[in-house]
Amino acid sequence: MLSVFLFLSFSQTIWADSEITVKYQGIPIVFEEAPIMDIGSVLVPFRGIFETLGLKVGWEPNSKRVTGTNEFVKIVMTIGKKSVLVNNVQSELESEPKIINGVTMIPLRFVSESTGKKVSWDPATETVLISNQMEVMPTKNNFGDDSYYPSNLSNKSGRVNPYMYEKDGYFYLLWTENSQVGSFLNVYYSIADLNTGKWIYQNQQFKNIKKDNPYFQYFFYDESLYWRSADGILKSSFERGKTVTQEVYVARKSAPKEKEFIAVARFDGKLGLISGVKDSYFLYTEEVPNGLFQISDLNNILLGYSSNVHLSIDQSSKKLRIFSNNTIKTLNYESGDIFYENGKDKIEKLKGSSYTQPFYYSGKLYYLFQEGQDSRIKLGTITEKGLNEMVGLVDIKLSSALSDYKLTVNENELHLWRNTEFNRRPSIDLTKIIK
Repeated sequence: MLSVFLFLSFSQTIWADSEITVKYQGIPIVFEEAPIMDIGSVLVPFRGIFETLGLKVGWEPNSKRVTGTNEFVKIVMTIGKKSVLVNNVQSELESEPKIINGVTMIPLRFVSESTGKKVSWDPATETVLISNQMEVMPTKNNFGDDSYYPSNLSNKSGRVNPYMYEKDGYFYLLWTENSQVGSFLNVYYSIADLNTGKWIYQNQQFKNIKKDNPYFQYFFYDESLYWRSADGILKSSFERGKTVTQEVYVARKSAPKEKEFIAVARFDGKLGLISGVKDSYFLYTEEVPNGLFQISDLNNILLGYSSNVHLSIDQSSKKLRIFSNNTIKTLNYESGDIFYENGKDKIEKLKGSSYTQPFYYSGKLYYLFQEGQDSRIKLGTITEKGLNEMVGLVDIKLSSALSDYKLTVNENELHLWRNTEFNRRPSIDLTKIIK
């Protein structure tokens, strides 16, 4: 399971003969002045904690400001003031920096978490435990030491834009090309074994699909391909690195005579598919391909989205959450009405201003983001209940914009994949982050 930040929760009173110990990665930090408790916050000498966390120390005696700086973060605090700047973004401290016995003391928790560390408190030993939260490994260029499409030069078939997915120790790439003969869509795949870091299949044909209706469409989701045929919506998937050749119907219904909405939805830990035209939508599953229940949408909100939208259903509250383009809208699928706020559609926005493509893991949607002038990269999550929060901070500099990366998540690691070229052939770069 993904680690969750544990925030310090200290008593406001400390006994006179108590001693607070601070450990970083299990090793005690020796300070020139003993740590103290101040209104629920542990204060420590600024020089000792800054240097331990790899920050260059600065002191401005006229303004009474202390600074801690590295290539990712700049923290500016002022003696006697709760206002603090982290990469020019202002925040408020619980306890202001103080001078005690001639030593400048600053809040330990805030500084540690601002540098991406995990902080916890052991009440039995009165010890603050600081540890590295995420370790960034060197980027692996030309993943697998080969192209996933070795027969394609960039000046031959053009740049490939594959769909990427990871599951059960395998990494999948899928992409399509229109057939030169007849009305067909050719679907190809490459698969890597993440344990060995090598490709086990490269540029294999997955499917050859006939475009047999005017409203033909297809999309990838998880390790599966979905497409609209004349008599239903079909699905074909991988299973542990092997192609599942049989096709299954997720929805059995004739192709419509107008624009159709099709997208995967998650509900109760399961996958379904919402499909329909205008106000006639249903939730389908492989077990119930004729329709599990109806989805009402009085204002035809769904028709404004494409198949790559993320949908989650909470049956207890009758909420359908629609996540697309870094915003979330909520539909009451029983009444068909959208949720409103101040007379307008209620729109929740993800934290931050730039993002990776999101990825589902253990019932949550994860994404990496940046905020304003702060170049640090943060990990955010959205639960099926709709909670949107930051759960991690990563000190990393990427060679491209966040939007160029696909994030995948497993129990112990975050993986950042980027589609690029190596020796003029399609290639994948991998940046691995250890949790």
